[in-house]
Amino acid sequence: MSNAAQNPLRLHPAPESATVELLYRIFGDVLIPLEKVREQYFRNLNEQSFVTEINSGRIQLPITTLDTSRKALKYAHIRHVASLIDIRAYKADEDMQRQQDGQRHAAPTPLTAVTTSQRPSQEHTT
Repeated sequence: MSNAAQNPLRLHPAPESATVELLYRIFGDVLIPLEKVREQYFRNLNEQSFVTEINSGRIQLPITTLDTSRKALKYAHIRHVASLIDIRAYKADEDMQRQQDGQRHAAPTPLTAVTTSQRPSQEHTT
């Protein structure tokens, strides 16, 4: 039996246990109301923009509900929030490393690239 019509399952990497524990201390539950996630970590987005960013995939955060109603409260599972934080932190580490590597391999600055042919000639008068 073929599952070609199914979307591929994309699992987040397992979050660090310390991240999950700290989030639990902040929010006090494994299901965090989506509005609280927005208020804590995405203050720059209003409610509609936040939902739009999640729906578009720009913010990769699965939404959980406990009811099939359209008006059901929306939650983010603590593991998903922790994974999002850990992934972004890991990407920041990679970006910083790339910047540092790029600075080590960058071309010399004009002040250090002066060659002997570019130096002013020294005239000796006798």
